[in-house]
Amino acid sequence: MCQLAAYVGDRPIIPLLLRALELQEPLYAGHATGLGVIDQGVLRVVKDSGPVVRVRHVTDIGSLKGTAGIAHSRYNSRARDDPRFNISEMAHPFLDDARNLALMHNGTIYNYRKHWQQLRDVHSFTSYVEGLDSITDSEIAAHMLSDELLGGMSIEKALRAVTSQLVGGFLLAVITPDDPETVWIANWYQPCVVAVGDDEAMFCSSPLGFHDIAYEMDRLFKPPKNSILKLTRGKVEVTTMDSSRRLYDWKMDEGRAADAILQIVMKEKEIGVKKLWDALYPDGWAEVFGVSSESFRKEYLQGFRFVNEYFGFMDKLVARGFLKKKVNLRAEGGYPETPRIFYSLA
Repeated sequence: MCQLAAYVGDRPIIPLLLRALELQEPLYAGHATGLGVIDQGVLRVVKDSGPVVRVRHVTDIGSLKGTAGIAHSRYNSRARDDPRFNISEMAHPFLDDARNLALMHNGTIYNYRKHWQQLRDVHSFTSYVEGLDSITDSEIAAHMLSDELLGGMSIEKALRAVTSQLVGGFLLAVITPDDPETVWIANWYQPCVVAVGDDEAMFCSSPLGFHDIAYEMDRLFKPPKNSILKLTRGKVEVTTMDSSRRLYDWKMDEGRAADAILQIVMKEKEIGVKKLWDALYPDGWAEVFGVSSESFRKEYLQGFRFVNEYFGFMDKLVARGFLKKKVNLRAEGGYPETPRIFYSLA
């Protein structure tokens, strides 16, 4: 799972967005870092592989400026263990062929290859690696959206048209010089938190991204998990993305969750946040939500996610004295110091 941030307003945008990514990186991200901004009507993107600290050092990302921007910290399970899947071209945001929109993505689009087969001969795909026959699902979404816009749709209608064709859990965030002080977001079950302030608005995947500025904002909230969001100065408009999609009313049994998590941590002594989640998939999580493993697996493939709920519950276990949390630096994605949260018994 990736970690994202976006902003519209007058604060110095690059320090703000990079700080938001750094605060969120240890959850699991940090394999690649990228920023896209609208600067006086011009779309500019800088990205590279590696966590924020590296990309700050090896690129001119710090020189970007603007009043609307999107920022992305990439996590990819293949890139974690094989740096061939972590080249700079796989970092977000992605541009359309005309370089008139930048799109970043969180989640997994399971049917992306079907769409790629339809698009590969008419678009340029920078993230494709022929020797690996690998391409990011995210770049497919950028070209799908571009085609709908070229057909005359508004961004909002284009996002609805594209997301109706996607299978999985996903969040798409888009900026374009055609709408220079707006960030558009289409979200199906991915972590999403929004803050609104005086003549500004901001989005982060996790509440952690707002750590330095939350007290300065007027409102902080989590939009519904089936939403189109329009972020503009001092305002966030929220509408339903797709009325045909069904949100699940599953509730986490915190007693069962605590028992399952503590048993795994006791066995492992110390365990990373992603490995712990994987250890419970699917049977452990199915029990926590009171459903069958088959049902959990099926709905997960359709997009069901509970990322911030998971992180929030882990913080509860830490606050109650059951667990200790720390950030370790690990070798991932070809880089030796990727930050990652680990848990052990208190």
